[in-house]
Amino acid sequence: MSGRPHLWMVGVALIVVMIYGTDWAISTARLDEIILKTTLDPPNVAADGKSSIVLTVQVTEHGQPRANDLLQSWLDTGSGLLIPEWVYTDENGMAQITYTPNPLTKYDLQDKSEIHVRVISIGRLIEVGKDIVVEVPLTPAEEQEQKKIFD
Repeated sequence: MSGRPHLWMVGVALIVVMIYGTDWAISTARLDEIILKTTLDPPNVAADGKSSIVLTVQVTEHGQPRANDLLQSWLDTGSGLLIPEWVYTDENGMAQITYTPNPLTKYDLQDKSEIHVRVISIGRLIEVGKDIVVEVPLTPAEEQEQKKIFD
């Protein structure tokens, strides 16, 4: 009699594992059908701490927009401000993130930043994500000032 309550708990645990495992397997199988497309406006940015670019991400599945997908973004390389770091796609599967890089000088070795974007709402019960890394070309602030003087 004392062993039966434990069997119920094991049975319930197995059912829960099966439900979450099935969700994970279905979501993982769908990853190849989900496409992330990105555009930068403008295509590069002055790293002066004031200028910014808008990164637009479109998420589609089988060519159809995915509305209300949750996107998370962070900087892989570079420094600056991403607003927002978490955003939902609209009815067209689009979301926008603004990036303002910190000021660079001619002595900085870096001439780009990399923004990592992850769609994290592919699974219904368990997080399954699809990632893309977007390279943002940076121009040092001094070069921008020199262009203004000579233009």
